[in-house]
Amino acid sequence: MMKYSEHEIKVVIGASYGDEGKGLMTDCFCRNALEQEKNCITVLHNGGAQRGHTVSVKNGIRHVFHHLSSGTFAHSDTYFADTFIINPMVFADEHSFLLPDTKIYCSPECRWSTPFDMMINQIAEDSRGENRHGSCGFGIWETIVRYDNSKTVSFHEFISMNVYEKTAYLKNIRDSYMPLRFQQLNIKQISDEWHEIIKNDSIIENFIADCEYFAANTIITDSSILEKYPFIVFEGAQGLLLSQDSGKNEKYTTPSFTGAENPVRMIKNLSGKINTEVCYITRSYLTRHGAGLFEDECPKNEINPDMIDMTNVPNNYQGTLRYGKLDIKKLLKRINDDFAAFRAVSNAEMSVAVTHLNETDGMIAAPDGYVSIQNIGIDKLYCSYNEFEFNANPTT
Repeated sequence: MMKYSEHEIKVVIGASYGDEGKGLMTDCFCRNALEQEKNCITVLHNGGAQRGHTVSVKNGIRHVFHHLSSGTFAHSDTYFADTFIINPMVFADEHSFLLPDTKIYCSPECRWSTPFDMMINQIAEDSRGENRHGSCGFGIWETIVRYDNSKTVSFHEFISMNVYEKTAYLKNIRDSYMPLRFQQLNIKQISDEWHEIIKNDSIIENFIADCEYFAANTIITDSSILEKYPFIVFEGAQGLLLSQDSGKNEKYTTPSFTGAENPVRMIKNLSGKINTEVCYITRSYLTRHGAGLFEDECPKNEINPDMIDMTNVPNNYQGTLRYGKLDIKKLLKRINDDFAAFRAVSNAEMSVAVTHLNETDGMIAAPDGYVSIQNIGIDKLYCSYNEFEFNANPTT
């Protein structure tokens, strides 16, 4: 395998609660690689298919990426890192729709979600009523719990089984593990509708087909594959205030490291000269999905009553998108705290990208009123006034 002596690395991190524009920034960086005629790979390293990263292209194409990387339209290859949770059902649906002409690699260490993890997640949220956590319903936490509570096999081991063994393995999750998990969650009643869905054997048959589709369209390999690429983008999910190490109430955070932890570990393993830019993304105001603490929350009309979010529409599990003011001092503190871990990586520089500026007249909607974006005080600042692009050159 050919190794490059120098790697240009871009790390995309949400600076707050997610929904900041990580898809747009990832696409921007990957297009930059395309313009330089450099082979590019995008690394998905935290969370799983619950992400919803929007990329809009001026030819009218708009897609919310869940399982594929947001660099797909820019012809970037994709790597699912060992800390990423794969979901063959979501992958098959998205990949078969887009039919990308890119290579997709998957770590053999990836945990994988089943439809039953998703069902447990959704049933648990339904049972909580008004006290629901605000989960996306993709079974991320339930996948982690199942790996901790029961004997599991790797995806590679599962796909190597014959169809009878695969069916038996999944039925064991359904018939033995699910009742145990419901007991742990103190769920005593399940609706007839859910019972009918759970016992539907076609779900298992269809999921096995999805797993085979995933296996046919991915290449299992470890992270050494990154050595082949001169341009690497780490596409994070969610945001710093939702990270499992954020110190917030774990019911309302995400069970993964959303900041420096995973990229730093992987970057350290690369050989050759490393040039790293860590870009923290924020809207010109704050948003949050689901329940949990939200400092500086405010009614939407205090920011802009006419703005419409086409990606984050109201849903049964996360409710309606919440809005808040962006405190620049708090923003800079959490960014600098996270960036400290990158100082161990040679040639690391920080940048900040501000999106949705068209909705706030080019200003930051701060708690004390609208302020200039220059108040952020970062040397390398990207600005976006639409859903297609950032300014061609960073503002200094």
